[in-house]
Formats: sequence, structure tokens, C-alpha cells
Amino acid sequence: MPRKPMYRIKSRSNSPSNSVPPLLCVECGSEPPPRVVKGAPRRRKACFGCAVCEDVVVEPSILSDVYNSQGFKPAFATLLGVGACTMIEIVAASGGGSVEDPPTQLLSLSLLLTVTSLSLKLFFTIFCFLIPVLLFNAATAISKFKSKPPEKSITDAIEKGKDKYSKLLSEAIKLKTISYDGISSDDTTDYGELLKMRTLLKSSFPLTASKLHWSYVNEYSIVIKWQGSDKKLKPIMICAHLDVVPAPNEKDNEWTEDPWSGKIKDGEVWGRGAIDNKHNVIGQMGAIEELLESGFKPTRTIYLAFGHDEEISGHQGAKYIADHMKKEVGEKGLEAVFDEGPMMIEGALPGMKGHVALVANSEKGYLTLEMSVKANGGHSSMPPFEQGTIAIIADAVSKLDSSPVPAHFSKGAGVHAQLEMLCALFGGPMRLLTANLWIFSGLMKKILLKASPAAAAMLRTTTAITVIKGGTKANVLPYDVKFYVNHRVHPEDTVESVIEYDRKVINDNRVTIKPVEGITPASPISSLKSDAWRWIEESVAEVFNNPSAPSVMVGNTDTRWYWDLTEDIYRFSPVELNIKDVKMFHGLNERLSVEGMSGIVQYYKVLVEKACVK
Repeated sequence: MPRKPMYRIKSRSNSPSNSVPPLLCVECGSEPPPRVVKGAPRRRKACFGCAVCEDVVVEPSILSDVYNSQGFKPAFATLLGVGACTMIEIVAASGGGSVEDPPTQLLSLSLLLTVTSLSLKLFFTIFCFLIPVLLFNAATAISKFKSKPPEKSITDAIEKGKDKYSKLLSEAIKLKTISYDGISSDDTTDYGELLKMRTLLKSSFPLTASKLHWSYVNEYSIVIKWQGSDKKLKPIMICAHLDVVPAPNEKDNEWTEDPWSGKIKDGEVWGRGAIDNKHNVIGQMGAIEELLESGFKPTRTIYLAFGHDEEISGHQGAKYIADHMKKEVGEKGLEAVFDEGPMMIEGALPGMKGHVALVANSEKGYLTLEMSVKANGGHSSMPPFEQGTIAIIADAVSKLDSSPVPAHFSKGAGVHAQLEMLCALFGGPMRLLTANLWIFSGLMKKILLKASPAAAAMLRTTTAITVIKGGTKANVLPYDVKFYVNHRVHPEDTVESVIEYDRKVINDNRVTIKPVEGITPASPISSLKSDAWRWIEESVAEVFNNPSAPSVMVGNTDTRWYWDLTEDIYRFSPVELNIKDVKMFHGLNERLSVEGMSGIVQYYKVLVEKACVK
């Protein structure tokens, strides 16, 4: 049966002769109600009841559904073009109240529809103007990096030195300068191997051995000093470490080549230490030796510092080197410190071809927390009514695992600065996004957090549940249960803020939280506008023709001991790798190309030369 019209048609005979005849509804023949509100629409082709649905204003239940539907409001207002004035008139005419006194709920609804409609129109207007701006930014993004092949003198030097330096690296790899932590192995460090390493360096680089001053710090670490001519210039310190991690070579964990053979095969040097970190030791020594051979005279003093226990936190090596250097130069007496770090990685950034030098100007901290619960034990046949220790711990573990520490994507720092520097070198959608981080910052942050665990680790303090202990027998209720959480603290967080965050997430006073020894705060963030940063950028470009960008060091290096020596610390290893080869670190089949070994020498040579230009 046809519905009753929402309102009757006025008699035309009652209309003033000079009035404009109303436009009747094409469906039911009705006309809109009197326009009593200034600015109300003058004409409608169809009444509200026919154009939408009469029930919207007749049936209160449906009206309530519409009013409370967040998803329907914008579409409702936009598609129908219903304004506040028209809405009030229609509702009043359909029996929902008078035009002068409409229902309060409908006033709210009509106002909401009007505001939403205007907001969407404004949004689309801005968006139409915004698209050209975004495209313009992406098209005109300029990079400081200008691709230019290395000079012939550098390529010739790399070719000339590849046999010499690859053989020296091979000899260094054969020395088992292994650091043992005393936890995962009963083996102990063979300090005789460290002394053999010292002998190898002195015999292989005779000018460095005879003309520069060598200090043996805490017996096995080495500091070499090359005095500069200008005492007004602060010295720089270039670092590496002599020790390596163990290299198990078992049936189920077997290397292709013996990890201690130093075998040179198919243009690569194989063995433990090839890329962590004996390559840097040989490369830095080679650079200084070649500079001495050429008659180079440094204006600023150059220090080389080689710790002997970096792989077990540097308590006997870098810690003592820091004390030694404070006596040499004083607090904040160095211009900059250069140590191992990320490399020139190909495939690390989607949408970018070639290698990118990722230079860590900050380093994550290290924090392990013990979380424990104690209660009365007992027999499993009579469990208590309250939650048991394991259940409490399980609840705490679940909360921490599902509530990661909030991520950081601050302008001008970390990954944000990295993408800003590299935006002109991206292609496709990545260029559009990175060239317009002022508007896409939130979206980019979400993309990176879901891209991979490695990408997410660059943005936040990581949380890893590593050990759980509790229970002795299947029929005994445990009275003491604990687990351990390892955090790698982001430079924009603090140890205290991370502990407090965990406490709030767990929200259970029955869980005791205690920091474990070995806490290291996150490092200060070094400048991207310093001379030292520029030296790195220029050296990478000249030797390898690669761009540079800041990064965050997710592991820990000897630089944790050097914060008092300088404001600027940069962690970078000048080696080209594909992203799939990163798994070689502390893993199987560690190796480095012979050209790569020779390239390291030339990089440090150029770096020292640039540091000595006034």
C-alpha cells in the first residue's frame, strides 16, 4: 500500500499572485514546508520522504539508528545535500515538532550533517590543491649526493692493494683472538693470540710501527698516536677491535670453509673476523701506512684505538682506552670518534637501487629486567583459589609481548632524517611519501613498523622475553617464578622511562621488577651538521660513489665508553654488502671480497686527509 505523503500540497489558489509557484515533488506531488529560516533552500525536486525514506523521520527507532551511526552521517549529508534548515523544516512538517520548536535530537543531527557536509567539501577542496603540491615536492626533491665515478687514482689504488691487504686479512683471521663471556662457554680467551696479532701489525706496517707512538693499554689493547702540526685543532680517534666471537663449525652448523683458515677463494677472504672487525683493523693500519709512505703531514693529531674485548662489552679494553684518552686530550677533547657500525647496504631501503652508506649517529642502550613472583608453594592436588605464580607471570608476559614500547619518528632524527636525506634517490611511491613527510609522517611510521622486525627496531625500544624459570616437579606448586626481559633502548627513551612503561603495562604489584647488572643507557645523538659528518659523506662519495644517511646502531659498540671524549661519534664500516649478506655477522660463512678489503684502506685514507684540511 502506498505510504501517506509526508505533507499535503498547498492550494495554489491560496498562494499570492506574485509568488513563485512551488516546485512539487516529482514522486508524490507534495511541496517543501514553508521556509521560515533564512538561507533555507528554495527548491527541491523531491520531498525528503520520497528522496530518502519516510521512515527516517517517521519512525523514531530508525531515526535513532541514523543519529548514532558514525559511518552513515558523512555519506548521508554529502550525498543528499541536506542542510540544517531543510532538515528542521522537513521533520517539523512530518509531525516531529514545529518549525519554531524542533526536537533537540534532530537539531543536533541536522547541525552535525551540516558541519560534516561543509567539512568534507573543504577537505576535497584542499585535497585538489594538495595533489599538485605533493607531486611538485616529489619532482623537485634535490639530493646533496651527486653520482660521480671514483677518480682513477682511487680505483687504481684499490686494484693495486687488493692482493696485499686480502693476504694480511687472511693472516689476521688465522689468529684465534676469541672473546668468551664465561656464560655460554667454559673456554677462556687466549691472550697469546692477541700478542701475535700485535706482532703481525707491527711487522706488516713498518712505518707505522717505527714512526708513530704506540701505547699498550691494559696490556692487550692498542692506542697509536700520530702527532699533528696544529695543536689548536682537536684530534680525531679512529677505532676498531682485535677480538672476535666464537665460530662453531659443527655438522648441523657447518661453514663452507674453515672459519680459521683465512682462505682466499673466488675473490673472497673467508673466516671469522672478515667483516667483524679485523677488516677495519687492517684497513685503518693500511691507510696510515700509505699516508706515511706518501710523506703526508697531518695538521690535526690522529689516534687509532684497538680494543681487545669489544665482543664482551669492552670492560677490559675500551673502558681503559677511555681513561687513557682522558689523560691525553681531556674531557670532550676529541673532534670526533669513528668506530665500526652499519655498512653500505644494497636492498635495505625499498624503492632505492644501489648501496647506501648507513652511518649510525646514535646507538641503542641495553637493559635487562628480572621480573619475579613469589608465593606459598604446595601440593598440586590442592591449588589455592587465587591465581598461582605461573599464571601471574604468564599474564605479565602476555601484556609485555602485546604492548611494545611506543615508536619514535621525530623530525630531523633517526629514520626520519634518513628518509629526508635520501628522498630524491627513491623511485615511485616511496619518493612521493618521503618527499612529503610533513604530511605523510604518520603513514610512513606505520609502514615501517609493519615492514620488518629490523625496520621496527629502528623506531622503538624493543622488548624481548628471553628466559623463563619456575617449577621443579609436575606435582609441586612453584613458590618462585621469574622471567627476563631484554630491552634495546631507543635513543629517544631512557632506562627509567622503559622500566616505568613496563610497570604500567603489567599493572600488578605482585610482580617484582629488578634491573640486572650491565645496564647501558642509549647514546647521545651526534650532529648531522658537523665537519666530521661531512667528512664521512664526502669520503663515501669519492671512494664508492654511494650516498650516505643517518641510522641507529641497534647493537652496542666500544663507543659506549667514549661519550665523555667528544660530542660527535659515528659508527660505520666502509664495506659494500647486499641485505641478504648481513646474516654473516656472528653467523656462518663470514667473508669479504678482496676489492672490498682494499677499498676500506682508501676510505680511511681519504677520511684522514679531509680531517686534516683546515
